[in-house]
Amino acid sequence: MISAPGIGSGLDVSGIISKLMEIEQQPLTQLKTKEAKQQAQLSAFGSLKSVLSTFQDSVKALAKPALFNGYKATLADTTAATVSTSSSAAAGTHDIEVQSLAQAQKIKSETFATTDTVIGSGTLTIEFGTYNGDGTFTANAEKAAKTITIDPAKSTLADIRSAINEANAGVTASIVNDGSGNRLVISSKDSGLANALKISVDDTDGNHTDNAGLSKLAFDASTGGISNMTETVAARNAVMVIDGITVTKSSNTISDALEGVTFNLLKANPGTTTTLTVEKDKSSVEAAVNAFVKAYNDLEKTIGNLSRYDAANKQASVLTGDSTMRMIQNRMRAMLGGNQSAAGGINSLSELGISFQKDGTLALDNNKLSAVLADPDKNIAAFFTTQEGDGTTSVEGFASRLSELIDGMTRSDGLISSRMDGINSTIKGIGKQREALEFRLESVEKRLRAQFTALDTMIASMNQTSNYLQQQLANLPKIGE
Repeated sequence: MISAPGIGSGLDVSGIISKLMEIEQQPLTQLKTKEAKQQAQLSAFGSLKSVLSTFQDSVKALAKPALFNGYKATLADTTAATVSTSSSAAAGTHDIEVQSLAQAQKIKSETFATTDTVIGSGTLTIEFGTYNGDGTFTANAEKAAKTITIDPAKSTLADIRSAINEANAGVTASIVNDGSGNRLVISSKDSGLANALKISVDDTDGNHTDNAGLSKLAFDASTGGISNMTETVAARNAVMVIDGITVTKSSNTISDALEGVTFNLLKANPGTTTTLTVEKDKSSVEAAVNAFVKAYNDLEKTIGNLSRYDAANKQASVLTGDSTMRMIQNRMRAMLGGNQSAAGGINSLSELGISFQKDGTLALDNNKLSAVLADPDKNIAAFFTTQEGDGTTSVEGFASRLSELIDGMTRSDGLISSRMDGINSTIKGIGKQREALEFRLESVEKRLRAQFTALDTMIASMNQTSNYLQQQLANLPKIGE
C-alpha cells in the first residue's frame, strides 16, 4: 500500500503540487501587495493629518487677541525691583524711587538654659495691629485675635514653640541659641505696620504682668503696655514714589499702584530715581510668527516626503500623484500666498516678511516683521484676529480663516478623513477577496492532491503488472530448447 505521495510512481508529487500552487497563489500575492500599498497610504494620511494639526496649533496661537495685547516693563535699575505686566498696562515711562522695603515684625524672649526649660502655663493671645505715634494700639480689623493654650504638662520652651506653630495664628516661632542661651523668636508672617504683634498673657500663676512664668512672653509696645519680650525687627511698610506720588503698601509685592504693572521690591535706595519703561511686547508676536513659519515648513516637508517622485531612481513615494494630497497643498499655498482683506492696513503675509521660497517652504524676514510691529499705521492684530464690526457683525481675521480651512481637512468628516475612510473600505474589500481566494486555493490543493494520488496509485498498479508480465515472459521456454 502507498503510504506517501510519489512512492508508488517515483514522482515528486509534493514538489509538483507546490509548484502548481505557487502559480495558483499569484492572485493572492497581488492582493497582499495591493493591501500593503493601501496600508502605507493610510499611514501616510495619518501622518499628514497629525502635522496639519500641529500647524493649526500655531495658527490658533495667532488668532488669539491676547497675544497682541501683551506689554513688557523694563526697570533701568534691576537691583531695585523686578516688574511684570498684564494686558491692562499702558505704554509709557515712569520715574520710580524705592524709599523703604516692607518688613514683618520679629520679637525675642530672654535667654533660657535649654530648650527643655519649663517656662509656664496658661494662655497666649496674639493680636495684630498698628502702634500709633500717640502710643496707642489699633487692632487690625481684617485679622482676628488668636488664643493659644499652654498646658502645664507641655510648658517647656520647645513645647511652647510647637504650640504656637501648630496654632496657625499668623506667626512663626523658632528657637535661636545666641551663645549665651536659647531665645524664643516670634515673627509675624505678614509684613507691614498693620501687622505688628501684641501678645497678652493669662498666666496660671495669677500674675499676668510680671517677668515670671508664661508672662515672660508678654509683648505690648503701646504706652503703659507690658513688654517682657524685645523687638528685633520693626514692622514696616514699603514706600515707593511713582512720578512724584508716594505709594505706601504693607507688602513688597505691589500690583495696584500702576495699572497693569506688578512690582516686587528688592532694595531701598532713598533719593535715587530709576526709569520704568512700559511698551508693547513685540517678542511674543515675533515668536508666534516664527513658530507659524516653522510649523508650515514642517508640513511642506512632510507633503514632499509623502508625494515626491524620485526621477533619478524612478521611484514614486507612497502618495505620488494622489489627488487629495495635491488639493491640500494647492489650497494651503493659495491661502498663504494670496491677497487678504487688507485688515489693519496689511494686504498679505508678504508684507509681514513671510514669503514662499522656490522649494515651496516659507521664509521670514525678521527685520520686515519688526518694522511692521513698530509701524503705528499697521495693526497686525487686526490682520490675524477676528475684529468686532458694527456690533452685529465681525470681521474674520486671517488666522481664523486659515484655521477653518485646516478644519475642513482634518475634522472627522473632513477631506483627509473621507479619503482615509475610502482606503479603509478598500482594505476591507481586499480582505474579503483574500478570504474567498484562500478558500478556493484550499479546494484546488485538495483536488490536485487527490488527482496526483490517483495517478500515483495507477502508475504503481501498472508497474506491478509490468513486473509480473516480465517475470512470466522470462519463465517461458526459449524457442529451440
